[in-house]
Amino acid sequence: MYYINEHEVILNQQEQLEPWASHDRVVYLAMNFIKHCPVDPKAGLPWYLLYSCFWTDPLRPTIWPDNPAGKFAWAVATLLRYYPYSGDGEHIAIVRSMLDRLLEHVTPAHYAWGSVPYASAHPGTGVYFGARADGEYATEPDKVAQAGAALVDFYKLTGEERYLHAAEACAQTLLAHLAPGDAEHSPVPFRVDVRDGSVIEAYTADMVQLLRLFDGLAGLGKSGYQEAHRSVLEWILRYPLRNNCWKGYFEDIRLDAENGNRDQLTALETARYFLDHPQYDPAPAQTVPGLIAWVQEQLGAQPFFGAVAVHEQKYCYHVMGSHTARFAALCALWGEKSGNQRYAEMARRSLNWAGYMADENGWVRVGTDRPDYYNQCWFTDGYFDYVPHFIDVMSCLPELAPADSDRLLRASGVVKDISYQPYHISYTTFEESGSERLKLTFEPVAVLSGDEELPRQSLPGAPQGWAFDKTTRLLHVNHPHARVTILGRGR
Repeated sequence: MYYINEHEVILNQQEQLEPWASHDRVVYLAMNFIKHCPVDPKAGLPWYLLYSCFWTDPLRPTIWPDNPAGKFAWAVATLLRYYPYSGDGEHIAIVRSMLDRLLEHVTPAHYAWGSVPYASAHPGTGVYFGARADGEYATEPDKVAQAGAALVDFYKLTGEERYLHAAEACAQTLLAHLAPGDAEHSPVPFRVDVRDGSVIEAYTADMVQLLRLFDGLAGLGKSGYQEAHRSVLEWILRYPLRNNCWKGYFEDIRLDAENGNRDQLTALETARYFLDHPQYDPAPAQTVPGLIAWVQEQLGAQPFFGAVAVHEQKYCYHVMGSHTARFAALCALWGEKSGNQRYAEMARRSLNWAGYMADENGWVRVGTDRPDYYNQCWFTDGYFDYVPHFIDVMSCLPELAPADSDRLLRASGVVKDISYQPYHISYTTFEESGSERLKLTFEPVAVLSGDEELPRQSLPGAPQGWAFDKTTRLLHVNHPHARVTILGRGR
């Protein structure tokens, strides 16, 4: 008899790891905990606004440094997937409270790195001027970009322009400090003193955050980002994609002047960017599978009943749920694109392992190592950088999504609102046109885009129209107008 955390391991007849609960259940448990998160008695605020993580034995917040910029950015990434998936709009207000708090504590405008968020903060106090490895009055420019891209997305969701203005401020500060970079210096440093701009740590491979921010603003018609995007992309192609120096994301890791650390996040998020933007991939058949293979070789644990769990990084060498889920998501996405079923199977087993981090009470443990990682729950690694990967895998492997409820699994853009009713689903996207993938309990009889009824197609992929597979229950929609309505025979 084997256990992962407090769950007895479930195996199939081939002795391969199966989930202890459905992936939909795991997602719900995590997000429901956030809705009912404990409140700090002194500040009167939920823990996710003040702390990076909490202990379970006994239940209490930790004194570990907070990680506001990355944490809140991942919360937006979670929201953009979970809201269309579930229809639960309560999380919009939760994420708004996070971003509002972030914007209340940006650096003074007259600093060298002015009007940008801090990557770390003292826990529970609301004092935002760096902490732990970053140092006081320090931030991480890649988190500035990550937060900026999240602010763009939240603007698309809500239409509230203050978030767009804050994103532009992040982008302008980044532009002011952008350099060509080399093998030991990224286009912006990993750590800087926000007061005078002095460099604390020179290198991070996490430059896709800048690309995402520049893409987001350019997509809104903002000018001045094309050359910066080209320069950062060229650096990624010239250095980390060739030398595999993938490192520099986690704010709590000590200074690494020799660039000896390696992590999975910078590599896999770069792979995700190339999947999302294939026009920039110089070797479409090699880049993404090469990065997946590198992560498995460098940071993958020995398979546990067919499941590959993934260590966070060399300088924090523990297998963790969120990073294993990310690995599963990239395997699933590449398996879908390439048609290689081996990756789909890797995704399935690794995601099963990641699901064992979640408990029925909504605690999502960061990992399995005892005592610390078994008893510790991070708002990033157990919630906001955990849930979206489950939804990504289900979008690629829809048989893993629930069969008894309607779910929007994937959207090409931002879904601003969605309503699930019996035999009737309606949603609006920020982009005027787009495509979505849904798993349904009913067979549609009509799909409308605006007031226009879309033609039914035999196969997905037509410029306009919809296709429904009765076997998989998958609906593919390609629409020319932002408003989409799906009708079943019961309506």
